[in-house]
Amino acid sequence: MTLALLLAAMVAAQPVAVDAGPRRFALAVGNNRGMGADAPLRYAERDAVSVLGVLREAGGLRREDSLQVLGTDADAVRDGLARFERHLQAHARPGDQLFVYVSSHADAGELHLSGTRLPLREVVRFIESAPVSVAVLVVDSCQSGEAARLKGLKPLPGVLVNMERPELAGRVIITASAADESAQESDALAGSIFTHHLVAALRGAADVSGDGRVTLAEAYTYSYARTVESSLLSRAGTQHPTFHFDLQGKGDLVLSSPARATSLLTLAIDEPGDWTVSTLAGEPVLGHVRKGAGAATLALPAGGYILSTRSEHTALVARVHVPDSGRAELTRAQLRPQKLEAHVLKGASPSPSPWMVHVGPGVGRPLLRSFGTMVGGTAALQHAWTRPGVNLLALTLDVRHGRHPSGDLRQNDHGLRLGVGRLVRDWHGLHFQLTLDAGATLSRQWQPSNGDTRLSLQPQLGVGAGVWLPLRGALRVSLLGNVGHTWVHAEAMPASALSLGGSLGIGWVR
Repeated sequence: MTLALLLAAMVAAQPVAVDAGPRRFALAVGNNRGMGADAPLRYAERDAVSVLGVLREAGGLRREDSLQVLGTDADAVRDGLARFERHLQAHARPGDQLFVYVSSHADAGELHLSGTRLPLREVVRFIESAPVSVAVLVVDSCQSGEAARLKGLKPLPGVLVNMERPELAGRVIITASAADESAQESDALAGSIFTHHLVAALRGAADVSGDGRVTLAEAYTYSYARTVESSLLSRAGTQHPTFHFDLQGKGDLVLSSPARATSLLTLAIDEPGDWTVSTLAGEPVLGHVRKGAGAATLALPAGGYILSTRSEHTALVARVHVPDSGRAELTRAQLRPQKLEAHVLKGASPSPSPWMVHVGPGVGRPLLRSFGTMVGGTAALQHAWTRPGVNLLALTLDVRHGRHPSGDLRQNDHGLRLGVGRLVRDWHGLHFQLTLDAGATLSRQWQPSNGDTRLSLQPQLGVGAGVWLPLRGALRVSLLGNVGHTWVHAEAMPASALSLGGSLGIGWVR
């Protein structure tokens, strides 16, 4: 609280410049693969792309003044640093700014990059020697606080110098964690915790002054507080970002100007509160945003979004479309109430839709082993509701046909199963289900040569499972399977048989 008040006070104390500001350069390094013993990361490369993306959309960064180095080893990163250094020598001028972002596995003093090691001091030397007035290095790696120790910068004191004007010069290193801490990823946020909140800050979530710009102080204050909050109950421990600097001069360092982006969303709601911003497919964009009093403007890529917040007794949800060039506005009149159980915090996907339909081709194991694989189709109608424990009711119809190798015996199976079980949500909108099934199969055998036909009804018990993957909008790729025990009524056959089946098709949720 003291840190946040201190930084906010420093922002308010400085006048806001109205000029376009210096030319900005940015380099982002991301690698999901570390050394052999490192578990693969999920989001390091994606985070590097996100950081460059928001700087281009809202930070005035030109594409030709940016470079991303993804999934490569230490030598490739060194080559990228050397190429970008030549670009800076050719185009940077006094007063310009450099932003460098690194996300990967690391230990004390070294980055782990695809089985190789890169000393952090090489990245630090790069920003030290860059021909710009101000350089900011952000390192989102375990024990990343070591980067600041390598240079011996001063930690955040009682006064933070904010900067934008050309006469200001110096270097800043921000690390996602302290020197003895782990930097953590979050499936719910679909990214590293610190980077997710930093990107949200740069898109406008940290614009506490409401001037349409995000300063270094605002971005760090927001990212620090949200990172600590998001990791407070983590098994890996609370994560504390660090800030070290060596700066001279005065002014505001504006990292982004969301109000100048081409695609904007304005939350035209005065009350402060927590918001989630997700795509229509449930992917978190600004997973959990804390908005202050008054309207807030966010720079977002064009597309459709689901925004949600909560009132005293209900969740409030709205869908908005952000245009390619222009501004969308969300007002209180657009919000629709939902049950609180359907409201998901910190960027998790929306709650399961109550009705789910699956249609697709299916295959099954023949009850008569002398037959070939039974092929046909599967249709399923399911209903889910929000409650702990059992929350799914499923009705499944299987229609399959098989032929005996002799060619003179055919069989059609019509199976109907009723299942009850559990539907579980996971990150990125995936749904997983498991059911206990009971039903029966009506089998019809006939011989085309003589027209002889036989019918039999065979009860069965078993279990079913399924996965629903987001495709687009309400559409899903759905995979359903079942295994069970079937009581067979046929001559010269065991009294029971193992039944297996599966279907891959298209799902629809409503």
